[in-house]
Amino acid sequence: MLYHYISNETLVLEQLAALISDDTKLKLSEEAIVNIRRCHKFLDEKVRQNTKRLQELLDSSFFNPDGQLKEGEVSIMQQDLLRHYACGIGERLPSRIVKIMLFLKIQSFSYGFSGVRRELVQRLIDFYNHGVYPVVYSKEIPDERIALAHLSLPIFGEGEVCINHKVYSASELEARYGWKPLPLAIREADALLNGTQLTTAYSAYNLIRVLGLLPIADFVASVSTQVFGGNLSAFSEQMQIAHPHKGQVETATALRRWLKNGGLDTVPTDLNAMPEAFSSIPQIHGAVKDTMTHVRKLIKTEMNSATDNPLLFPESEDIILGGNSHTLPLSLGMDFLCIALTSLGNIAERRVFYLLSNTDKNADDELGYSIFQRIIESILNENRRLSTPASIESPILFEKAIDIKGMGGSAAVKCHQVIRNVEKILAIELILAASIWKKKNIAYHSDPLNEYFAFMETSGEKRTLKREIEQTIQFFTTYGLSDRS
Repeated sequence: MLYHYISNETLVLEQLAALISDDTKLKLSEEAIVNIRRCHKFLDEKVRQNTKRLQELLDSSFFNPDGQLKEGEVSIMQQDLLRHYACGIGERLPSRIVKIMLFLKIQSFSYGFSGVRRELVQRLIDFYNHGVYPVVYSKEIPDERIALAHLSLPIFGEGEVCINHKVYSASELEARYGWKPLPLAIREADALLNGTQLTTAYSAYNLIRVLGLLPIADFVASVSTQVFGGNLSAFSEQMQIAHPHKGQVETATALRRWLKNGGLDTVPTDLNAMPEAFSSIPQIHGAVKDTMTHVRKLIKTEMNSATDNPLLFPESEDIILGGNSHTLPLSLGMDFLCIALTSLGNIAERRVFYLLSNTDKNADDELGYSIFQRIIESILNENRRLSTPASIESPILFEKAIDIKGMGGSAAVKCHQVIRNVEKILAIELILAASIWKKKNIAYHSDPLNEYFAFMETSGEKRTLKREIEQTIQFFTTYGLSDRS
């Protein structure tokens, strides 16, 4: 059995992708155990001896009129707090997102700035290792605290959990696994509620999807370019050297590789022969890649951060109320990625337009070519709406010390929909380009195109456009190009 040890070691996106896709289990490293115990000891000993400092951490309702902590009611009041926030409605989050949320919450606690007990962190690890995913009703209301409240209820035996795609009451966990409901110690409810785990989980998952999608976009564009009959001069090395954005250079290199044996001219014969939908593929696809690189840095930082509020610093004996739980950095990043991906869909639609314009209108049209652009335009219309930045919204909240939202959850959820839409657009473009390819009897087939043709022929069902799109998206998800482009 494989184990990943939670520690202060810097995590990268590829590690997270590997962890959530296989059966690797989690364990706390000695470093993490020391961090957690030291901070809890600081909270339990130093802070509890100082009523004023304890009042900085807890709501006034936790104290008697004489300023003394209501010891016997601490756990119950914290459970009530989580119940209050667990008010999400509508569709539940996918288990894969909840799995990432669990991992990120465990990672954040492991740095030792929250004061929670090791037992609490271990219960979250138990959930993760046994595939017990709390049901989080927050997709239609992507609010961080609401989502994290739902994530936390099963700790003390309430709420619901999803096990092997079936939903159960969390009250069944003790009978199934021997996990008794865990009472909450001082400020553990606040520690569970504070953080950016919803937005970070969605953002990380979005970027994992985009990392796989961008090489596919280059491949699809190369097929369309060869079908259209362009030339390689716009993709030449000297053109990229004159305008050396990293993403542009990478895209042009990928296109030259896909098209090197395609029989296209390398020297332009007509300066008006290549529309920008083809000649500007390196610039536009490259700009999307450079945007992704920027967002990737944001997510890496967030994955490796303590996002509780306040943070406890045992060594200096400080308690600092700040803004580490704010999601605006990720909200801006997800909005930026939405806009970039919408641009990726825009250029794909233009390529489809030119392919349709050059199609012999008298030819047999078994796929109904005229519907292709209609479908894509509808999808693009939704993408343009979704690309309106969520980060520009700033609802003012009445809650004490939580008076402005970062809108990170909203930005990340709509970015996820944009990614799914771009997958559909690229699928339609590839279906059209491949169909025209066959009609033209083009001799050269790149290896990915051969595999695509073979993949599509495996289905014995009647060929409908809907089924073609579904199969092509399935091809995208099962056939990796990221290691070859």
